[in-house]
Amino acid sequence: MDAEGTQHAGPDGGEPRPPQLGRLLGLARPHRGALAAATAILLFASAAGLATPALAGRVVDAALVQRSEELLNRIVLGLLGLFAVLGVLAYGEHYLLTATGARLLRGLRERLFGHLVRLAPDFYQTRRVGELMSRLGSDLSVVQGALTHQIPAGVHALLRFGGTLAILLVLHTRLTVLALLVVPPVVLLAVFFGRRLERLSTQAQDALATTAARAEETLSGIRTVQSFQGEDHELARYRSRLGDLLRVQLRNARLTGGFLGLMQFAGFGAFAIVLGYGGRLMLRDQLSPGELTSFLLYTFSIAISVGTLGGLYAGYRELRGASARIFEILDTAPTIADAPDARPLESVRGELAFEGVAFRYAGAEEDAVAGLDLRVAPGRVIGLVGPSGAGKSTLFALLMRFHDPDSGSVRVDGHDVRDVRTADLRRAIGVVPQEIFLFGDTVEENIRYGRPDATDDEVRAAAVAAGADEFVRRLPKGYAELVGERGVRLSAGQRQRIAIARAFLRDPAILLLDEATSSLDPESEDRVRRALESLLEGRTTLVIAHRLATAQRADEILVLEHGRVAGRGTHAELFASNDLYRRYWELQSLRGDAAGA
Repeated sequence: MDAEGTQHAGPDGGEPRPPQLGRLLGLARPHRGALAAATAILLFASAAGLATPALAGRVVDAALVQRSEELLNRIVLGLLGLFAVLGVLAYGEHYLLTATGARLLRGLRERLFGHLVRLAPDFYQTRRVGELMSRLGSDLSVVQGALTHQIPAGVHALLRFGGTLAILLVLHTRLTVLALLVVPPVVLLAVFFGRRLERLSTQAQDALATTAARAEETLSGIRTVQSFQGEDHELARYRSRLGDLLRVQLRNARLTGGFLGLMQFAGFGAFAIVLGYGGRLMLRDQLSPGELTSFLLYTFSIAISVGTLGGLYAGYRELRGASARIFEILDTAPTIADAPDARPLESVRGELAFEGVAFRYAGAEEDAVAGLDLRVAPGRVIGLVGPSGAGKSTLFALLMRFHDPDSGSVRVDGHDVRDVRTADLRRAIGVVPQEIFLFGDTVEENIRYGRPDATDDEVRAAAVAAGADEFVRRLPKGYAELVGERGVRLSAGQRQRIAIARAFLRDPAILLLDEATSSLDPESEDRVRRALESLLEGRTTLVIAHRLATAQRADEILVLEHGRVAGRGTHAELFASNDLYRRYWELQSLRGDAAGA
């Protein structure tokens, strides 16, 4: 990891290196107070628990050797009191760790999600949403469980092991040495299995993420799936992903089961050795029944501690695999970020300039925009026309600073957009895309997304201006009606009017419209067109016009081809002088798209 915290690929150039323990523990730093309290309880409980085998041994001697009922009753009452204290401590420890785990998981999810929503759109061109959701879910749950349960359990086991070992050495050194014979093999087993468990854990999380991504993608496109009778095909593909996941999980289960089985054998093997040797000492009257009972219980405690520590090591290796996937995202630096000295952008007039702009998408063979020069005066309405791939949408993306140009500059009011605060830039721009995205919330909240602090009256005024109020009021719950995921309960035209209302509410200095009336019926289109004419007044507007009849109403039309301006002027000027524009107009006239121009 370098000075900036960037996570490098592993030696094979594939998976990223797992993070160091210090960084993993750093995730719990905001909750160190609660974890410290839980640790204090754990220490006290561990110390108190060490008395249990000794008292149990005294019970045996009181009954079999001293044959004193009074002494037996006192010891049993002492044990009950000790167990009551341990019960209270167990409650406190469990509550603190569980509550802290919930808060830790919330904070981690918030941090990861906050980072995801700030990554530029190019990040999502190579990532699947279902995979990212898996990291927000199962990966973070693994980290939470390790930090708030596995690690404290390991600390408890370590304390119990150390304290028990000290007591055993005092009670009988030779028996202690016999009991410890199993420790070196256990350590070797933990190292051997741990590395494989880490690798399998990462593979299992990856397979789970792939499965989730497949399901999310299928359900999001359920209309397409059912339209093409693809249910069985999608089920087969999902079944294949589940098969891959199951194979990894079964390998993990076999490895984990073998590890735990060997650990259990080692622990109880030590118990059997001590029991056999201790029985011989009793036959020689060198050990009392109570002393052997205490020793056996202490040995059993050591066996449990060793098994817990082995499981902790295996869990730690799994934690490294899961956390590596999380840190991989957290270490991904946004490709678009404010400069340290970024200036505020206030009182935007709407003057736009593209100066020698060139931009190529990652993996593309040609520039999307190549040496483009363009100036737009404030308040002008510019129509953008041209074939698919000419660079129209790329101009929008560069202006919104979803991407930065490879060369040249994009300017607003004379300021390079890379030198101003991105939030201020985007606040000055309103967008109505062709493919409308609505959240699965109410109509009112979808409109209010344009300006979250807007009042109810302002939301309704925006809907009226966009020609949406009439149909919204006819909905069963009006503005409180849920639109469904991606607005599926509304028609395409209704979704578009909601998006236009959102732009009205934003009241931006710059408007970007991607054929904002393309999905409307003629009557609605005329109503929205009149509303847009009012909205456009005094604002700088770029309109991607798929229908040239729309571009005809612009102050000026730009014809784009291969990322360059191939012509500019009014409809009449371009029709007379630009072959590409004239050919487009004639083709659309034959289809009837230019009717009413």
